[in-house]
Amino acid sequence: MHDGERKRQTAEDPVHQRDDMDGGGGNGGSGGWVERREGPSTKLIVAGVLALLLVVFLLQNAETTKIRFLFLDGTYPLWSLLVVGAALGFAAGWLVSAARGRRRLQRRAQDDR
Repeated sequence: MHDGERKRQTAEDPVHQRDDMDGGGGNGGSGGWVERREGPSTKLIVAGVLALLLVVFLLQNAETTKIRFLFLDGTYPLWSLLVVGAALGFAAGWLVSAARGRRRLQRRAQDDR
C-alpha cells in the first residue's frame, strides 16, 4: 500500500487520527498515526471493579456494632460506619491534595515574577 492509499484510508476511517504534536503538518518529523480505541477506558473498568468489591465488602459486614465517640453513643450497622470512615478519609485526602496544589501554583507564580 502506498502513501496515497494510506492517507485516503485513514481519512475515511474515524478511528485513526493524525498526531500533529510536532507541528510539522505531516511533512516529515516524528508525528505518526495514533489509533483511538472505542469502549470504556482501563481506569473506568478498574473503578467499576473496585466499586463492586466495595459493595460486596459492605454487604458482608451487615451486623451491628456498638460505638462511643463524642456524642455518637449507640448501636450502628457496621457498613454505615465503614462508609462514614471511608468518606472522611477521602475528604481528608482531597483537602490535603488541594492544599498542596494551591501551594504549588503559588510557588510557580512567585518563580515567574
